[in-house]
Amino acid sequence: MPNFSISIISGNPATFSPNPQSVPANSEVTWNNTTEDDHQLTLSDGRVTPVIVAEQSSPEYVIVASITYACTAPDHNGETGSINVVAVQDIPPC
Repeated sequence: MPNFSISIISGNPATFSPNPQSVPANSEVTWNNTTEDDHQLTLSDGRVTPVIVAEQSSPEYVIVASITYACTAPDHNGETGSINVVAVQDIPPC
């Protein structure tokens, strides 16, 4: 399975990079928290990450369909992102 990482970037509100993230179906995605704050994400497919501690990464999540996600930590309104499942040939090179 391909692996992808999404960075949580400091700001008010914090942002995600890349956003959106394009991945082929069944890819593994992790969120890398580069901020000094803790984050917890709720995915539109019903899954919730554990708290992603400052300067740490989330566990890997297998993404089978396009989703959105939002940080649900207190006072983290507006921190949202998305992952788009696309055909392999539609993913831009690194």
